[in-house]
Amino acid sequence: MMTFYLERLLAIIEQSPSYSQLTRKAYRVDVRHFCTHAETIDIPSLHRYITLLKQTYAPTTVSRRINALATLFDALVAEKSLPANPLSRIKKPTRPLPKLRTAFSYTDARRVIETLHDETMYTFYFLLLHTGLRFNEARQLHRTDLDLIERQLFVRHGKGQKTRYVPLHDELVTVLIRYLDLQPKGPLFQNSTGGLLDPNQTRRQLRLASEQLLKRTLRPHDLRVTFATTIYREHRADLLTVMRLLGHSDAKTTQQYILPSSEVARSSINRLTPITYS
Repeated sequence: MMTFYLERLLAIIEQSPSYSQLTRKAYRVDVRHFCTHAETIDIPSLHRYITLLKQTYAPTTVSRRINALATLFDALVAEKSLPANPLSRIKKPTRPLPKLRTAFSYTDARRVIETLHDETMYTFYFLLLHTGLRFNEARQLHRTDLDLIERQLFVRHGKGQKTRYVPLHDELVTVLIRYLDLQPKGPLFQNSTGGLLDPNQTRRQLRLASEQLLKRTLRPHDLRVTFATTIYREHRADLLTVMRLLGHSDAKTTQQYILPSSEVARSSINRLTPITYS
């Protein structure tokens, strides 16, 4: 029976047009793990499986896996491969409250990027900081996605297969023009053999530079958060504009990207004034 469910779940993952490649990869791992350790899809089996997850993984991972399975089980019900979703009758593990964190300031992020001597790495991360693109959205850009006359780029590999246009910062246009003079046709950001940049090596360059300069780890996703926080808090962009630039479909998701910087937190405290009681 679990072989049947495994086949159906994997087919659902592959056939869904709304899943990105990374989501498909994560869901395949989740499904195979579940089908290896569960006897069937019912309430008792799921209680045992959740207990196993809690004994093995961090709370965030447990919550993500169970929520992923709940979504996939709904698809099984929809195609009548499963009479009902047992997870709808089980209290799912809640996500732990995120740790309070602050955004990297634009200045600090920019300082790190300015230490990158490789022209491709420099341009790649300069673009991330000034567009808010996801790491893989930027990795998969082609030269033809740039429109330097209209000063915009086309994101054709957005999350969930969504596309969007993103305007280009004036200074970013200057950086791109200089960079394009050195690059052959094809992917905008290429490795030495003309292929896409290696994700691990590309992330490593930013990590090493930030740890040396700031004694903190700056990740590509942090640049996306810095972009959102900066244009919202310092440049007064409205939430809807930030949401569209980031490629979100829900403003609640966007709100999670707008973090307090240490400077904003300090100035907010300093605006407190004593009340005089008569």
